[in-house]
Amino acid sequence: MASQNPDTTGANVESSTENGNIDQNQGGNQRSGGSFRRGGGAGKFGGKGRFQNQGQRPRNDGPQGGAGVKREFREGNQRNFHRDGEHAMKTPQDKMIEKLNQISGSTLELPPLDMTEKKFSGRNRLYVGNIGNEVGEDDLVEFFKAHGEVSEVFVNKEKNFGFVKFDFHSNAAKAKRELDGTALKGRNLRLRFAPGGTAIKVKNLTSNVSNELLYHAFQIFGEIERATIIIDDRGKHTGEGIVEFVRKGSALAAVRECRESCFFITSSLRPCIVEPFDVIEDNDGLPDKLINKRNPEFQKQREVGPRFAQINSFEHEYGMRWKQLHELFTQKEEALKKELEMEKEKLEAQMEYAKYEHETEMLREQLRVREMDKERQKREWEMKERQAEEQRQRTEEQMRRQEEQMQARMIHQEEELRRRQQENSLFMQAHQLDSMLDAQDSQFDRGNMYTGDDNDIKPNNFERERFGVDVGRNPNKSGSQTRGHWVNDSRRDEYPMKRRRF
Repeated sequence: MASQNPDTTGANVESSTENGNIDQNQGGNQRSGGSFRRGGGAGKFGGKGRFQNQGQRPRNDGPQGGAGVKREFREGNQRNFHRDGEHAMKTPQDKMIEKLNQISGSTLELPPLDMTEKKFSGRNRLYVGNIGNEVGEDDLVEFFKAHGEVSEVFVNKEKNFGFVKFDFHSNAAKAKRELDGTALKGRNLRLRFAPGGTAIKVKNLTSNVSNELLYHAFQIFGEIERATIIIDDRGKHTGEGIVEFVRKGSALAAVRECRESCFFITSSLRPCIVEPFDVIEDNDGLPDKLINKRNPEFQKQREVGPRFAQINSFEHEYGMRWKQLHELFTQKEEALKKELEMEKEKLEAQMEYAKYEHETEMLREQLRVREMDKERQKREWEMKERQAEEQRQRTEEQMRRQEEQMQARMIHQEEELRRRQQENSLFMQAHQLDSMLDAQDSQFDRGNMYTGDDNDIKPNNFERERFGVDVGRNPNKSGSQTRGHWVNDSRRDEYPMKRRRF
């Protein structure tokens, strides 16, 4: 029968199991012989699920396997796409950035947190050690059912340990307090709260960070069960807080992202310092029955009881040395704390000065940008003004040309009208003259006397002066007349045509 006294083997087994072999969300166990079952009360949900070595690659979520986890995480992100290959799925990094963009606004007014205890949280998980090989999941469910509802039961028969998750923390604490050290099938069980690895400790917080703001900021990494600010006995802010996630991957992501980058919660430039945190809720301490009494050191130390050392004795001398060593440690610790506080104040002052300089430079840059913008607008206005002036000049030039063309057309029309008036006047004068000549010709024909032969025509002096020709008596010559009319006079034939036209 195995020893009931605790040893380091159980802690190592539990640590390794928590780090790499048990995933309560995925229900996986890489060790052979391990089993995992979900149950509620005395009943079962879905029966037993066996997880054996079938060629799976073991996980390593512990401190030694940070690079492996990161590599696995990146490889998993590269494989996270749809089977059709058309649309890639959102990676956890993308989801985190999306959530961060949603909550990056003002945090002056935050809704109060629901402090009601959540059922089956990670804080309600008990570690059960020193389990016999013949103990199964049903036996554990039957053993713990009187103290509350059980959601998850895990048993590793090779390492003789298991885990049980209760509905509420009070039931888990009650079961631990009442059943710790009790026998189950011939072996006394060892019960304590199991470190789930889902909690982180946030440091370097300002005094204005509350529970609500802490919850509001770290919810981008995953679902949170509890977020609290640590205060001292006077209720003063200590600058630290505890965040407990539902899943272990959320806690690992928060630690990784805050280490690789600077995560700010407020307008202050003090980044959050995040580190893993194991919630220890073992109020029972170490009972005497759990100490290994077979150890020779136990026998040697327990032979002498409590006492005060005698002055100037051997015990008093070395006791004072131990006290001096602790006092030296306390003094150095206090000096280091003071130095740290001074460095913090110095950094705060430098930060404020640098922030002022940065804001001043930003204002100057904005002023330069505005001046450049105003200068650009001024140049654009001047260009538009020049273009408008050129357009106005072109319009005036075009109007002037149109006016000159119109004046030229009007002058041309006036000259044409004047010319036509002159032609009409000359035509009327010619018509009057023709009429006068016709009248004179008529008078001349009535008063003219002929002598001799009819072909012998003697023109009077008026005709000679008018036509400037000497008309003979020969009818074959040009200018001959027949009964006092000129036959070849072209002007007499022109006037009837003009009279017909007008």
